[in-house]
Amino acid sequence: MNKCAGKYIYCIIKAPESFKIQLDGINGEKVHLVVSGGLAVVASDSPVIDHPLTRENTTTHLKVIEEIMRMHSPVLPISFGTVTESSDAVKKRLLIPRRDEFLRALKDVDGKIELNLKAIWLDKDKIFQRVILENPELQRIQKRFSGKMVTRDVAIEVGRLIANELEKRKENMEGEILSMLKGIFVEYKKMPLLGDQMIFNLAFLIPENKQKGFDSLVKNLDDKYGAEKIYFKYIGPTPPFNFVKLEMSLC
Repeated sequence: MNKCAGKYIYCIIKAPESFKIQLDGINGEKVHLVVSGGLAVVASDSPVIDHPLTRENTTTHLKVIEEIMRMHSPVLPISFGTVTESSDAVKKRLLIPRRDEFLRALKDVDGKIELNLKAIWLDKDKIFQRVILENPELQRIQKRFSGKMVTRDVAIEVGRLIANELEKRKENMEGEILSMLKGIFVEYKKMPLLGDQMIFNLAFLIPENKQKGFDSLVKNLDDKYGAEKIYFKYIGPTPPFNFVKLEMSLC
């Protein structure tokens, strides 16, 4: 097989009247379209191999999709590393048999963007102190053992109480944020928490024309939660990876 006989796939879009984007994809190969039935797969030439999950490769994959989204929204992003052996395979195994499915999915995300919002405690010790001050049971234990050696059982109980209170704080804050943003987002998903200091990690699918309202609310979060020293990390807009789930079986 020719080294560049295969196709590396980035995303699916409605077939445009013209495609003048000059982009380098994985391994520096030029990005182009494979078109069928009013749909187009954005692809680049590639050997049929497992591409290494490197920072360079994943960044290139995302940048291609983001640029395509900027010029030819909506897009259906495809997971990193999806490769098939030819343009014909893309058409026969993907675009032709699943045309109606892809058109529905494109309609679902048309005019929408994905935004991600994370909240992280910058000073966990300060939060521990607040938890103790606001919890009568923890205060009683603190007074009872002030200046004394704490037993193992008491230490375990204190740890359990603090962990429960921290979890409640996380749940309450997440609920407050979702309530504030109600009416702006169409859908949201809870993403994995990355470390004990992360309070929440939420992905939102919102109408593109509501991004300014979303931005405005997020900007006010620092003032609202300033006493807890929280860092709010806001990412987007990005392709709707977390709201488009397409099973790929091409080989």
